[in-house]
Amino acid sequence: MKTIYPVIVLSALVIVFASCNVFTPKPTETPVPTSTYTPEPTVTPTETSLPTATSTPEPTATSTQTSVLPTETLSDFSLPTPSGKPLTEWEGFPVMPNAIAGEGNSSGYSFTINASPEEIQGFYEEELAKLGWSLFATGQGSTDALILIFTQGESLLTLSVIPQPDGLMYVMLVK
Repeated sequence: MKTIYPVIVLSALVIVFASCNVFTPKPTETPVPTSTYTPEPTVTPTETSLPTATSTPEPTATSTQTSVLPTETLSDFSLPTPSGKPLTEWEGFPVMPNAIAGEGNSSGYSFTINASPEEIQGFYEEELAKLGWSLFATGQGSTDALILIFTQGESLLTLSVIPQPDGLMYVMLVK
């Protein structure tokens, strides 16, 4: 009887501790969505060539909806003007003569200059070709921003030319 008493007490303690939340795993909480998603209705093409009137669903207001403030238009967009003395060369790449100001780090350099996008493109096509770089692609945006991508082996250099409101060009080299 003396050996059975400690076994009964120990068994009772094990049952009590096993039923406590301290030792049992807690269930994972179900995430609560922060916004309500209302899918847009899908439009099925019809075989008629006549336009059909469809109603546009009005957005529904929810308590989690936030206001969106208007943003600047691209015509008002201005990049931070570099303020340092321009370099003549950055990481082995030439900086256009007559650059007004420039600054950068080991992965990118930007400068301002009073030149046309065509003059800037012509300068870099000629100078980078001398260094073994080839023009891979060009692109021009609706704001007359220009991007040039040069390659040399597996290396890339991008050159962005962005017109500024003050008439200057913002040129950014990124390797």
